[in-house]
Amino acid sequence: MSKGVSRNVLIGIILVLVAVGVIGVYYLTLPPPSQTPQPSQPSQPSQPSQPSQPSQPSQPSTNATQPQPTLQTLTIGSSKIRVPNDFYDFINKVKSGEIKVTINFWTGMSDWEVSVMKEVIARFQQEYPGITIKYTNVQNLKEQVKAGVLTGDVENTAHVFTWAHDWTGDLADSGAIIAWDQYLPAETLADLKAQYMASAYTSGLYKLHLYGLPWAAEAIALVCNKDVVQTAPQSWSDFEKIMQQWYNPSKNTYGVAYQVDPYHVYPFVTAFGGFYYDDDKNTVGVNSTGTLNGLSFYVTHVMKYMYTSDVGMETQLKILLEGRTPCMVTGPWNIPTIKQNIKNVVVYPIPPIDGKVPKPFSGIKQMWITSVVTGDKNRLYASILFTMWFTLNDDSLKILVDAGYIPVKLSILQYLQSNADKYPTTLGFAQAVSNSIPMPKSANMNYVWSPVADALNAIVTKYNEQGPDAAVKIIPQLLNDAQAKILAKIKG
Repeated sequence: MSKGVSRNVLIGIILVLVAVGVIGVYYLTLPPPSQTPQPSQPSQPSQPSQPSQPSQPSQPSTNATQPQPTLQTLTIGSSKIRVPNDFYDFINKVKSGEIKVTINFWTGMSDWEVSVMKEVIARFQQEYPGITIKYTNVQNLKEQVKAGVLTGDVENTAHVFTWAHDWTGDLADSGAIIAWDQYLPAETLADLKAQYMASAYTSGLYKLHLYGLPWAAEAIALVCNKDVVQTAPQSWSDFEKIMQQWYNPSKNTYGVAYQVDPYHVYPFVTAFGGFYYDDDKNTVGVNSTGTLNGLSFYVTHVMKYMYTSDVGMETQLKILLEGRTPCMVTGPWNIPTIKQNIKNVVVYPIPPIDGKVPKPFSGIKQMWITSVVTGDKNRLYASILFTMWFTLNDDSLKILVDAGYIPVKLSILQYLQSNADKYPTTLGFAQAVSNSIPMPKSANMNYVWSPVADALNAIVTKYNEQGPDAAVKIIPQLLNDAQAKILAKIKG
């Protein structure tokens, strides 16, 4: 073989080897067939790492990475509540006196209420001798509670306290009260929820957390002397005929006694589809058409038959007590005084207006636990137990019913219905509560009361000076002004 041919063969061999190498590198860069990626399943993108459900922040104890707590059944009155094993163990130990703990219970009540509270507390301590309840009735309750929590004065601050549910938002936002779902499992909360009127239980909910338990409710209704108004008026026109018969200022008699303020006139606002503030939508409706129409009707069909020179509670109540009017729109807080002066008292719903139902505000009395107890497990558990017992024990709740409180526990409402003859006024207010709208819980509602009250005061003043037509005429502007002030405060 010649040298030229040998060199050409060698070059050819080299080129073949280079080509083979390039092809080999190319195939090495390809993924093997067994690892060809599959298309993702669009219907299940989140299965590999399931996020927590934002709609259920109230059930932290159900975290799948933690073992579920052992549950025991706690019986309080007619209620059976599943509770964690360690809490159940604590209950047995305070019941036997093995554990001793003191908690502070605060209220802001009148004298007659204080005596009732003391009787209920005594019954609790008899059942759970290991827990001492230090009871204090204080003035400026909310301010004192918030101040104690702010300073962290554990020994001298309320551990449990009670007031109407509309404080919930402010107290929760400020960190003054605990969320129950942070310390109790979903099973406990479900069992608790089943014990109360639905609206009463939800009144303790705020931003998807449970902050308190309900024990009583309040709503206004038509309170009458049954010797005068023997049956419930079936319509507002029926009641207006009664008011017309009684209205005679020259003889100092009036068709109805009625305290004028944002809370008391609200049934007429709702009857026409109005509202002040919507918690769910964070919307102000003070100058809505419904609010305007409701207040206009109030001026021309209620205020027209009233004594309007003084529309405060004391003066209006006095008119009823002195027999100068057959009825007063008021709440259960005035019943003890009314019964001292009127022998035959009856409570009726506020009559419908051309088929439109007036729905009053309701206030649900809540039991809250302050955040100062979180560093002491025994004190925390004692506070939870006392609150559960207070709101669930049928015997103690019957004591409260006998004192005039309106119950919200379902078993006690059934007891009321079975003993209607014994509790005519209480049952009447219970029916008013069932047809009510719970007051907003948001702290924004704090900005609503004063501007609306100012508008109502201006309406009454104009009514007294120039009559109903002039009063109605200024309502739109007054409500627009109030709306603007409220929105400015909320935005500020």
